[in-house]
Amino acid sequence: MIRKILSVLFAVLILFNLFGYYFVFKCDQVRVKGEMKAMMRSSSFQAHSQEIIILDPATDRDFKMIDKDEILYHGKLYDIITTRNSGSSIIINCVNDTKEEQLLARYNKYSTWVAGMNAPEKSRNNQAMLYHIIKHALINKYSVQPPSTSTMLLFFEPIGKLKSQLLLPDFPPPRLS
Repeated sequence: MIRKILSVLFAVLILFNLFGYYFVFKCDQVRVKGEMKAMMRSSSFQAHSQEIIILDPATDRDFKMIDKDEILYHGKLYDIITTRNSGSSIIINCVNDTKEEQLLARYNKYSTWVAGMNAPEKSRNNQAMLYHIIKHALINKYSVQPPSTSTMLLFFEPIGKLKSQLLLPDFPPPRLS
């Protein structure tokens, strides 16, 4: 029973190590979206709202509709307050979501770092950086100073040679049938 519990616990730890950052990212993303929706419900966004006019959303490369409440325009995330159609153009009243942009940037940085850990050219850079950190930060602080007096160590040879005896066990010979 204990072995099963330990094996399940070990499997959970490995899975959390593999997917934990993604899980934390998703939790933070839900929290940030909830904060933005609460801010929009309380109407405290009026000072930060912007109006974006997109002439033709189908052909505009800088415009991407992520979901019904969020767009990506010129590399920035916006939460939609209201939308109006005017012919083939769309007028969107929105708020720039900088917190979610920062969250996505950190996650992208982490994922590229993890993806680059197996690349040999990046691992050499990581090893060089780690060597540099250890050399400058740790070795100077924790290096052992040589003793002020010199000591001489003398090693002596044993007086007699050691002999080992080989004892063969007495087993009866095998029987032939």
